[in-house]
Amino acid sequence: MISRRNKYLLAILSGLLLGLAFPPTGLAGGLLAFVALVPLLFALEGGVRLREAFKLGWVAMFVLGLVSNYWVGGWKSMSEVDPFLMVGGVLLAVVHPFFLVIPWLLYDGVRRRFGRTEALYSLPIFYAGFEYAHSFGDLSYPWLSLYNTQTYNLAFDQFIELTGPFALSALIVLVNVEIIQIIGRMSGEDARPTRIRHSIVLVLLIIVPYLYGMHSMNEHEVSHNSMRVTVVQPNIDPWAKWYTDEQRTLDTNFDATLLALKANHDSTDLILWPETAITFYITSPAKSYELGELYQFIASIHHPILTGFPDRQDYIAGQDSIPSDASPIGVSGIYIRSWNAAMIVYEDSNGRMHRQAYHKQKLVPLGEHIPFVQYFPILGKWFQWGVGIGSWNYGEGYEPLALPLVHDSLRISPMICYESVYPSFVRNFVDNGANMLAVITNDGWYGRSSGPYQHEQFAVLRAIECRRWIVRSANTGISTVIDDRGRFVKSLPLFTSGAITERVPLLERKTLYVIYGDFIALPAAIYSGIVLLFGIVVRVRSRLRKKNLKTIPEVEAC
Repeated sequence: MISRRNKYLLAILSGLLLGLAFPPTGLAGGLLAFVALVPLLFALEGGVRLREAFKLGWVAMFVLGLVSNYWVGGWKSMSEVDPFLMVGGVLLAVVHPFFLVIPWLLYDGVRRRFGRTEALYSLPIFYAGFEYAHSFGDLSYPWLSLYNTQTYNLAFDQFIELTGPFALSALIVLVNVEIIQIIGRMSGEDARPTRIRHSIVLVLLIIVPYLYGMHSMNEHEVSHNSMRVTVVQPNIDPWAKWYTDEQRTLDTNFDATLLALKANHDSTDLILWPETAITFYITSPAKSYELGELYQFIASIHHPILTGFPDRQDYIAGQDSIPSDASPIGVSGIYIRSWNAAMIVYEDSNGRMHRQAYHKQKLVPLGEHIPFVQYFPILGKWFQWGVGIGSWNYGEGYEPLALPLVHDSLRISPMICYESVYPSFVRNFVDNGANMLAVITNDGWYGRSSGPYQHEQFAVLRAIECRRWIVRSANTGISTVIDDRGRFVKSLPLFTSGAITERVPLLERKTLYVIYGDFIALPAAIYSGIVLLFGIVVRVRSRLRKKNLKTIPEVEAC
């Protein structure tokens, strides 16, 4: 029998091991995740009550968050720290484990009602279902999904082009389950054959994905078109650039681009700037001069540019229909919507300028959007980031940005920062025809912490799921080019200015995951929801029964 103190030590050990499996440590290439849940499973053995199971699960997930997400508060920023970021970091550390503990509560409920074996083999389903459900809504945060531990384990990951990454999470949990099944059968008449059976299953769970992956890593997608992409990394202090005048902002990006073109002998087809490389509303009528400067620069270099920028739409009361998510700006009758956005700007053969914009849809909770502010507007006044980017509106649609080519067209989808951690979201763009993926981001808020390294690594899984090359421009790094097998082709380290140029194939084949989506995760989420609802109903009925029994008057014996 494990003592209460030792149960909590086991829970802490699980959280520590799991946290160390995430990038950038990724101990043993992430394989640590395949044993990290075993201590917590041992802690939940025996007669653990639901309340105790919740506490143990919360402790494990809290430690996981501390180890992997300690950087979210911006404690290691380049030049400043911001109280708003710190509040967000503290809230994430304390509140997020309440979500991560859900699969463990479901596991414990099934264990107590139906048995240990049923619970163990339901846990992988609960994890896949929970992670899928947790990628939707205002409070979504898939950063700590189990599949993200495997970004260094490329040969093992390749099968997610068939299933999506949630099956990878389920597989990680299942390996942990088989290990505890083997360890837990050390005695008894049926111990030996049972251990052998579980050992065979364990070996197959590990070997089969590697066999598929090794074969897949040696294949190459066929492409009839390709283009040279120049990724620019200007390395500008993310705090200072919001207080820099507009002309200097443009000149900084122009100079970085000219240096890149000179180093590459002007041999490129597309230039990629990072998130909010332009920090002002350059497409608004008031900034027509600055927009004209951008057009002149593109005309002078004869290369299109894809850049991050803030976009804005104004509405006048009594003249325009005011959208429900528009906000007044202090001027009577004027409302606006604003977005964290990306646009591609290019010149056609007749010298005319064209631009297309994409508005970011996955906003960082608290950082870019206040959860539920549409229902409680006062929250928007309480929480506002110092650099003024805490209240973006949500974008819509999955149409990639198009750039006409001689024989075909580039159809590129710019994932803005946080969007690159959402597999179900990204696959929609590829399903709508994207033949290249881009990540534009600004990770400089978090200095030399784990954050920039984790964010860079997570893009590896998007490349494998969709079989698309990814070009990544990060303001302060890490900028990189990733091929369709998840391999880094070229990279620029943190806090260096420069550029990389690489020829990128425009791939058209759609993977099974792109075509059919989360056909594994969705049923898992439905199953988990049914189990959760059943557990709630049973618990409510039990409490009502106990309450009714207490109200029955005692009958005196004759």
